[in-house]
Order: sequence, then structure tokens, then C-alpha cells
Amino acid sequence: MSATDAPFTLAAGCDVVDVSRLSAVIDRRDGFVARVFTAREVADARRGGAVAGSDVERARLAARFAAKEATRKALGNLRLPFHAVEVRTAPSGAPELFVHGERSGLTCSLSHDGGVAMAVVVGPRAG
Repeated sequence: MSATDAPFTLAAGCDVVDVSRLSAVIDRRDGFVARVFTAREVADARRGGAVAGSDVERARLAARFAAKEATRKALGNLRLPFHAVEVRTAPSGAPELFVHGERSGLTCSLSHDGGVAMAVVVGPRAG
């Protein structure tokens, strides 16, 4: 089967976030974390004893922010509210994407290093 014979096409999205820039926004704007991230995402960012406001928590939040943006791009819906996309940490530690509370058909990869967080999202194109 050739690529042109594939039964579906892929959707993809990616995004990068400067961790210090996102951290500054969190510090400057009261309520930003609650407006953008779900309680579960905040808890996941603090797993393993990461303290609120720590470099580890901020890098994890930046990666989740990148995943939300990448998901919106992959779905072709940049107006999708931030809370509509949730990044959950599976028991294995892998990120899982939920859209409007339902597991999405998208796969996500997150990374952060050197002050930059990124996410790549891929899956079957809807419709």
C-alpha cells in the first residue's frame, strides 16, 4: 500500500514554549494557572514532590501548555478553550490527551530541556 492509498490522513501539531516566559506570566497574572490548566494537570505537574513554583513544576506546565496548543493545531481549531484540552499522566508516565473530557485519538509527546518545553501531537485527521 502506498502513502496515497492510506485509509486516513494524519493530523499533526507542534508547539514550543519558553519556560521562563510562561513562568513570568504565571507570576504576573493572578488566576492564569486556573484559567489555562485543570486541577488534574496542576497535580500532575507537581507529582513526585515537585513544589508549586519550582523549576520542575513550571517546565511541566510549559510542556502541557505546548500540548494544548499543539492539539488545537492538530484539530484545526485554534478557538478550542484551554480547559477543553487536558493532558493527563498515565500510570506509565506517558502523556494522554483528552478533549472535552473524552480520550482523544491523538498521541502526544512532551519534552523540556534548556529552558524550552515542546509538544508534538499526531493522530488521524477528523472528518
